[in-house]
Amino acid sequence: MKKEKFFSLCIGKVFLVALVFFLVLSQGYGQYREYHLFGLVVDTDSNPLAGVDIFLQDINTSRNYRVRTDKSGKYVLSGLPHGRYQVTVKKEGYETRTFEWDFSQPQERMQKVEMETIILASGEKLKTLASLKELKAAVEEVMQKIQQNQLESALSQLQELAEKYPEDSNVHYLLGVTLGRKQRYEEAIPELTKVIEMAPEFAPAFQQLGFCYQSLKNMDKALENYKKSAELDPANYTNLYNLGLILFEMDKVDEALGYFEQALAAKPDDLDTLEMVARCYVNKSDLPKAVEYLEKARALASNEEKIKFLDSFISTLKAQIKK
Repeated sequence: MKKEKFFSLCIGKVFLVALVFFLVLSQGYGQYREYHLFGLVVDTDSNPLAGVDIFLQDINTSRNYRVRTDKSGKYVLSGLPHGRYQVTVKKEGYETRTFEWDFSQPQERMQKVEMETIILASGEKLKTLASLKELKAAVEEVMQKIQQNQLESALSQLQELAEKYPEDSNVHYLLGVTLGRKQRYEEAIPELTKVIEMAPEFAPAFQQLGFCYQSLKNMDKALENYKKSAELDPANYTNLYNLGLILFEMDKVDEALGYFEQALAAKPDDLDTLEMVARCYVNKSDLPKAVEYLEKARALASNEEKIKFLDSFISTLKAQIKK
């Protein structure tokens, strides 16, 4: 009787151990087959990257997993247990990126998850981006100096930048502008010419060239560049005013009037343009029209000397109209 009880008890223990083993095995089996991940790794030009290593480390347990992309840049990681993972993505010659992937929610069935595409920049691309960031900061610094009329300091910095970044149109443009402000027009012209060769649709470069040629009394070249700027940017009233002024001085009154009127359309309250439109009408012997524009200018004027001049001009024209 005692032997039978012992045998029965042993059987019970074996059954209990087997049951515990089964439960542990079942839990482990479920744990290791919870997530099926797949995704793609590309470069900054969207080209697939082969041979990229992706390392995952469970933050809580320190378990490690590794997968590598195939020739199509794709990777598959099947049977990943739930957890939070520190992820490192590496390939020689490219930046190393790190992520945290959160798969902490336990799953009863395998979950397929398409991961967001990973983009890696090459070492050369990173150098280029760093260089561009440095250049952008330098250009912003120079622009501030120009605005504050610190022209010598701006010029020195721009000359260094032009040597370091000879293909950057912004640097050459600012160098041309700075030289122009220092009245070194003959030196400014080659810099601005480089700009229009690199960026032929950049209207301000043509305007600055026009100003340089105008300052050097080369009116034909000034007109050529101002007109090109006007074609590219018909709303730039300063350029249109300068263009009209040259034509007026060349006694091309009708053509000048057209540009002055365009300038007024862009900025209706510009005092100088209103006065020049009036002068054009004086030259065309349309004195009432001239008075009309002078009175518009008079209504906007705040400077006492300017008001006195306009009052005198208007009185003179009105006296001539009465004759």
